[in-house]
Amino acid sequence: MSPLTLRLYRYSFWLAPTTALSFWHGTSVALQDPARPWMTWWALIITYVAVPLIDLLAGRVPTHFTREQQAVLAADRMLRAIPWLCAASWFATLAWAIHVWPRVQALPWPHVAGFVVSLGVVGGILAINVGHELIHRRHPLERFLGGALLATVCYGVFKVEHVRGHHLRVATTDDPATARFGESAYRFVPRSIIGTLRHGWALERDRLARSGTHGLQRLLANEVAHWLLASLALTMIVLAWRGASGVALFAATALIAVVELELVNYIEHYGLLRSRDASGAPMPVAPAHSWDYAGWLTNALLINLQRHSDHHAHGGRPFAALNSHADAPQLPASYAAMILAALVPPLFRRIMDKRIPAATRGAN
Repeated sequence: MSPLTLRLYRYSFWLAPTTALSFWHGTSVALQDPARPWMTWWALIITYVAVPLIDLLAGRVPTHFTREQQAVLAADRMLRAIPWLCAASWFATLAWAIHVWPRVQALPWPHVAGFVVSLGVVGGILAINVGHELIHRRHPLERFLGGALLATVCYGVFKVEHVRGHHLRVATTDDPATARFGESAYRFVPRSIIGTLRHGWALERDRLARSGTHGLQRLLANEVAHWLLASLALTMIVLAWRGASGVALFAATALIAVVELELVNYIEHYGLLRSRDASGAPMPVAPAHSWDYAGWLTNALLINLQRHSDHHAHGGRPFAALNSHADAPQLPASYAAMILAALVPPLFRRIMDKRIPAATRGAN
């Protein structure tokens, strides 16, 4: 990668903290212009129509960094600040949304729905996706911020289960976040949410049992319980601020963000399973066990989440240092387009099933 291309690559991630601007703009226009209340849907339109179209037109931009370049990118202070800026953007957006909520409720109900859905979509990107990046970091303050972001959408359990569960069990039938071959998104999403909650709690229960804690002490030391209490505290703040309708907004936003996350999970590992050795243990995780996509704009906005094969092969590698893998299974379009396809199961299977390598299909 040339110095100019590398510089453009680095600065492309400044787009990520601006993700909420479409929500702010759309909501502001809807509240100020009686002729355009439909603008509450603007963030959804930008995310699920404009972005995948731009990706399609721009084509794929793979990365093949050397180890030296990866070390430089991993230590880049500007790039390390991007998730923090995204977090600040989300906290401000959520607070502003709750602030204007009474005015939004005066709009016709379809446009109120647009506001709620758009806020949830932005939450899925800035709270969950950025939280996902931070919980993989080595610094405890960054991991704490990742958990705090997840708590704002009531999914703090993801901090525990994703790192200590999903990354170890990915591409096996033991992993609730790995979609089976032929499984629809409508069946997968509730299975993954329930499985994440159960396994995250079990991981903490077993850890604390090994540490010798008992009774109330064990509950107080449970990280899943900590994040659950953080979400409950936020709920109480919203209740005091905006009453029951504010809590309904907070809960709906969280649900939409979590469902969006699980739809991404569905796409990232659909139909890919690791083979097992003679003892029954799964083979090591490889790039072949995650779907990859090198769409430029989506990777800038999602801080390289679509370079998912390298993320699973090197879970602690910062987002900017992730490489593309030509030998990994490739999605035909960006995440937003694939989520829309996943909502129509026959269409999704027609697109995806033929792309699944025989070596990873149904291996378990």
